[in-house]
Amino acid sequence: MKFLTVFVLIVTLSCEGQRPPALPLSPISFQQIARGFTNLPGRPPTVDNIIIRHYSTNLTSPRSYRIRNAKALLTGPDFDVNRPTVLYAHGYVELLSDESIQTVMSAYLRRGDHNALLLDWSNIAFGNYLVIAKTLPKAGEQIGKILRKLVKRGLPAENLHLVGHSMGSHFVAYAARYLSSKGIQVPRITGLDPAYPGFYPPLVAPPMAASDARFVDVIHTDGGGFGTPTATAHVDFWPNGGQAKQPGCLSATIPLTSEDFCSHWRSWAFWAESLTSDVFLARRCSDYDAFLRGQCQQEPLVLMGFKASPDLRGNYYLRTGAKPPYGLGSRGAE
Repeated sequence: MKFLTVFVLIVTLSCEGQRPPALPLSPISFQQIARGFTNLPGRPPTVDNIIIRHYSTNLTSPRSYRIRNAKALLTGPDFDVNRPTVLYAHGYVELLSDESIQTVMSAYLRRGDHNALLLDWSNIAFGNYLVIAKTLPKAGEQIGKILRKLVKRGLPAENLHLVGHSMGSHFVAYAARYLSSKGIQVPRITGLDPAYPGFYPPLVAPPMAASDARFVDVIHTDGGGFGTPTATAHVDFWPNGGQAKQPGCLSATIPLTSEDFCSHWRSWAFWAESLTSDVFLARRCSDYDAFLRGQCQQEPLVLMGFKASPDLRGNYYLRTGAKPPYGLGSRGAE
């Protein structure tokens, strides 16, 4: 498990065959390593300083609400309670300006039919991974309490969709778990490569589960690395087998560099693309090898991503391209 075993810069030699390491690295390669050893300046690392950001017109000026004042969200000029509301939680050591957040929120803006909310928990997402993971259930419960207040004030629970990447997947699941304990069932939770170390098995904190919402779907892209290798939802999608290295990612990387996260990050890239196009077609199958051998061609095509049907159950497989646009349509399910 990468987070538990890698603390220094070691060049990995786990290449494909005898291929040499795919270097040089990008200018921001070591950004993720530095973030893992620092706390975010500016906002103290407390739950009270988590911010809900509402993106309604552009990426540069979302309306921001500290969670203790989140009720003001409902009376914001651009918030429409009749629209679907998505709450997206980023992952460990991520900032508002990072590509993951910008890409996902931009895709929701292009759709133009959602109250697009970001759960900005960056103030507590920096520093010791295991400490953060251990405190996350309590923080998620606090978010659940805020959502319950919003529901009581007029936010339709039926319109709520919680989406999380990596550790953010577990974060939103804890919020939904609290709501469920109060008689409010979240219709859907989507996990984008849910974080693996410390959660599977639950040595540090419990993982997200299918019981957390009426429909739980997961997209796996780095199973056994930064993401869980375990089927954990009503429906689990495994693009390209759900493991590293995803197509287009370097065959050899330095642990914890940006390049090392490439496969893990594909999950949010696939999700963002699925918000505006129906190009990720998958088939149910016993495993990826059987899928590649064509043993599941009799299974019907289904959509992975935003338009995944809540009736789906089981494990689904597909292939993607190596660069955007990633979706291959029906070719990806052949």
